[in-house]
Parts: sequence; structure tokens; C-alpha cells
Amino acid sequence: MINDLMEVAEQANKLAQEAAENLVQERNALAEENTGLKSALNDILQPDAAVLERNHRVRALDAMETPATDAFLAEVRASARNEGINYAASRLAASFNHGFLDKPVSEVLDVTRMILSAKENLANDPLPTDDCLSGKYAEKAIEEWETQLRQEAAQ
Repeated sequence: MINDLMEVAEQANKLAQEAAENLVQERNALAEENTGLKSALNDILQPDAAVLERNHRVRALDAMETPATDAFLAEVRASARNEGINYAASRLAASFNHGFLDKPVSEVLDVTRMILSAKENLANDPLPTDDCLSGKYAEKAIEEWETQLRQEAAQ
């Protein structure tokens, strides 16, 4: 029993060390990229230039290739997106389970599944539209529903 626990602890420690090493490698790659960006900008731009001319900006942007940074930020965005989607689905499920929604379980199930499916849909869409992620559509719908409810209450 104790030997089994020791073995599990050693495996967990090994996995933690590997994860830490991966994070250090990611950090080092990001730092290297950013150092390269600074160097590229210094090479392209005159140190005493007060205003960047259009061709300098274009050259500077062309010189900025940041695959490690882009990959890291894509992972951060995907993670945050998934957390938001999970939160929304969980709030809906909790609202139903605690009696705040007077809908058939089949409808709540369908909507909860639809919300959770957004993770896969967004992961497969390389360039989701801004409106898809901004919440503007939902905010507009809320405004319309509130107006409708006020009008119904006034009648």
C-alpha cells in the first residue's frame, strides 16, 4: 500500500516537473521572439525618428513574425472562450435545477447542449466573426425582450 502511494507520488512529481519544463520552454520561446522584435525594430527604424512613416510601419510589421506568441495567445483565447462557454452552460443548468426556469427538461437539455457545442464550433472556425464573440447579438436581444416585457406589463 505504501509502496503504491510512493509510486503514485513519484509519478505525480515527474508529471509536475515535465509541465514546469514545458512552461519554461514556452516562456523562453516568447522571450526570444520579443527580443527579436525589438532588434528588428531597432534595425528598421532610425532611433531619433519622431514619427514613423507609412513605409517604415509596413516594414516593421513585415519583420514581426511571432509564431510562439501567436500560438500562446491562441491557446489563451481558446481557454478563456471555453471557460465562458462552460460558465454559461452551467448557469443555465443550475437555473433549471433550482427551479428558476419553467421549461421542459428536453428544451433545457437542447439549449445546454447547443451552448456546449459552441466550443467545438469555435475551435473548428479559424476566424470566428467578431459578432460571434462580442455578445452584441445577445445584448440586443435582451434589450428587445425587456422592451417587450415592459409593453406587455403596461397593457
